[in-house]
Amino acid sequence: MMDASFHGYVAMLKDLVLSDPNMSQSGVTRKEMYTYLYTKCVEQGSFVPTEYREKVISSLLNSWYTYDVLQAAMDDPFVSDVHVIGSTTVVKRKGTNYESSESRFQSEEALHEFIARKLENTPYSYSLAYPITDAILPDGSRVNIIGGPSTRYTVLDEDGRIITEPRTVVTIRKPIYPFSMDDLTRLQMMDADTRAFFKLMMALGDSFIIAGGVGSGKTTLMNALTGDIPKNLLSIFVEELPEMTPLTDWCIRLTDRSQNVEGKGRLDMATNIINTLRMDNDNGYIGEVRTAQIAHLFLRMSLLVKRQTGTTFHSHIGHKNNVDGVLTRFILEATEGAGVQASYLNTASRMADKIRHIITARDTKYGKRVTEIGEIIGFDFTERALLWKPILTYDFIRDQFRFHGVTQEMVERAQVEGIEVSLPVNEEPIRKYRFAT
Repeated sequence: MMDASFHGYVAMLKDLVLSDPNMSQSGVTRKEMYTYLYTKCVEQGSFVPTEYREKVISSLLNSWYTYDVLQAAMDDPFVSDVHVIGSTTVVKRKGTNYESSESRFQSEEALHEFIARKLENTPYSYSLAYPITDAILPDGSRVNIIGGPSTRYTVLDEDGRIITEPRTVVTIRKPIYPFSMDDLTRLQMMDADTRAFFKLMMALGDSFIIAGGVGSGKTTLMNALTGDIPKNLLSIFVEELPEMTPLTDWCIRLTDRSQNVEGKGRLDMATNIINTLRMDNDNGYIGEVRTAQIAHLFLRMSLLVKRQTGTTFHSHIGHKNNVDGVLTRFILEATEGAGVQASYLNTASRMADKIRHIITARDTKYGKRVTEIGEIIGFDFTERALLWKPILTYDFIRDQFRFHGVTQEMVERAQVEGIEVSLPVNEEPIRKYRFAT
């Protein structure tokens, strides 16, 4: 533990930097800051003893240069992506892109120094000899870098003409900010009845699929749901990349791993999913179903995991028929992943065995919204149809939620578990989904 003298020297140097207009502005490189701090450490009025000097300087540099000029954007919970294009920075906040003058690097050289600093002590590298890399940083951020003469950006020259210039492009995808379900309710992604429904769904351990397009909030919603997982349950999360930040305890996370220099040791999502079936867990969640094979394995996993399974699934969400559309897409994917002997009918009936809820989300003009929830309540083999009822629908024009109520089947499951249900019961007719072949 550092003593009071150490903290005093840190505070003194920090005050000197903040009071110097040349050093307190954005764009000062780490090398420039190091030179400045070291110079101050040996000057009479701000002398720092040798035994403290490097530790004091390293402490200040590490706190200031985590993400350099991008730090404010990285700290903003509503920012999901940061695109650095040379000296231009475009930030995606609440699904909208804007150019940030506060988060721009002063030069390509400053950006290259930032890249080198972020890749230090990681297995990744970037150089002009091979100017492309895709890295996962220790904080979970995914960073893609590409540069060189073949990577160009359109700009206006001094005469106002459009030209292109070589630029280094850094794209940072932040880990999911751990919003809670109550946070998402306050942000109007759902209403109070829908929030209560989700709490009941997680208490019962009903399996689910959350579907939506890019930026719809499906992973944010799934991550928030982990905060409602009951205590004393072992959960496993399988992801390609560590994007989620689960809010539950007793959480095991498995991610993909690249092969080593000998071409061995690669672990993919399918391998990790299969391995979870030997781990005797209560719940199993997949970060996102991206391929036909994983869609099939998710259905298989849902039949074998003791309690709850859940996943997100990329699917276009329109203004109506959301549940039907997701069922079509998922059945197509899972049947293809099962192999040549599988049938759409078999896949549809298997979904009714364990998957209970289809949830859709979309980024609307009002913000991210849960747009439809349906509960699968069985499969009619005579009519070859999945039976389901709507729990929620969203009015895109009025920005209003219509909560239809939970199903009687859900109420009965709650009674078995000794859970009291205060939500209304849906008395509407059963809907039938038939896969068109």
